[in-house]
Amino acid sequence: MTATPADERSADQLSELAVHVLAFEHERARQDRLRHDRTKEAEIRVEFEMSPARYYQVLNRVIDSPAALAYDPQLVSRLQRLRHARTSARAARSFVAPGAAPEGREEER
Repeated sequence: MTATPADERSADQLSELAVHVLAFEHERARQDRLRHDRTKEAEIRVEFEMSPARYYQVLNRVIDSPAALAYDPQLVSRLQRLRHARTSARAARSFVAPGAAPEGREEER
């Protein structure tokens, strides 16, 4: 991928860590079609020397930045869509205690 002047300006606004995180996610997306020897969490620990939880905090901050969107709009948009889908799925889950009736069904007992 050849850097254009716009890419260079955007890269200047991003921290070295942010560019590294985006490159890692880009490479992981490309490799998802291939077999992995290690889990993503193991790769995060080796590559970034941080816990996966901390990495995802950094990633979320990076993909919310306009500079990251300008740097790699396709990747950042995809990561934002995936995050939104996970958040929506998590919000839609229903947590009902075992043996308890779901809401709206108590009168049917």
